[in-house]
Amino acid sequence: MSEHLPKKQPPLADRVKTLAIDLGYTSCGIASVEPFVEFERAVHDRMKQFPEAAHLYEGMLKRVNPTASTPWARSIVVCVSRAGAYRLPEELVGYIGRNYLVDSRFQDSPDFTRKTKMKEGLIDLGMRVRKGGVPDRWAGARAGVTRFGRNCFAYSKHGSWINVETWRVDAELPADEPTLDLPCPDNCDACMKACPTGAIVEPYVMRMDRCIAYLTYRAPEPIHPALWEKMGTWIYGCDVCQQVCPLNKGKWEPLNDAPWLNEVAPRLTPQALSTMDDATYRSIVHPRFWYIPVDGLARWHRNAQRALEK
Repeated sequence: MSEHLPKKQPPLADRVKTLAIDLGYTSCGIASVEPFVEFERAVHDRMKQFPEAAHLYEGMLKRVNPTASTPWARSIVVCVSRAGAYRLPEELVGYIGRNYLVDSRFQDSPDFTRKTKMKEGLIDLGMRVRKGGVPDRWAGARAGVTRFGRNCFAYSKHGSWINVETWRVDAELPADEPTLDLPCPDNCDACMKACPTGAIVEPYVMRMDRCIAYLTYRAPEPIHPALWEKMGTWIYGCDVCQQVCPLNKGKWEPLNDAPWLNEVAPRLTPQALSTMDDATYRSIVHPRFWYIPVDGLARWHRNAQRALEK
């Protein structure tokens, strides 16, 4: 008689994690939906410490309480994917941030559909789902799949060349244990010393309005001359604090080709961007960076011209 009984399903949390790994995520953990009190405290501390940049931090506060906008949420599913497994065009390295080059949000990326498939898979498992809406890095730490580096990036076994994605679900899943130990070597201050603009003012404290990534595409113009000079060759984003980190040594492994990136690489060089016409920018470049204003070509021109002068 027993052979006719239906096969017992693994626990729902195990099925969630299996789904994630099968889709290509490197790890998956479960976090509780308790308010991120320490995150809230950190945001308020930064606003007090850097009042000139308070407006950059204020918007983060809406992510403190995961159930504020989804009162039905009972757990947070946190997945980590690896970004540093692609072979990058050499002519773009040092000009555009690596994670931006292989951004999985771009529809031509082979990783683009993974997040959609994950959400669909969670729904198929019988859950109500809402993507995002929480402080992803903090959720990763709470779920035990990432840790914080002194440069404020999230780290996994693949260093900081990763992406963290979250989904709030209505299932009461057993939360994983947070990782309590810190990843950075004792007394290491490589990222702070290397940051060209001094944006990492102390361990685990980033001044957003001094970060080159912010200065290249979001900061009000004109950029202060002293900061402008320190931005070096960076046209969009910056990798310096990640490149010098000993935890990232050997973590970017060019295991896979990136044909969708190679096709557009000639359009993303400093030479091409410095004189690009608006039609080319709108049809080829901006679709890869759609989350910034479409009328920002003049800024790309200026950033590229600075890079050529270095």
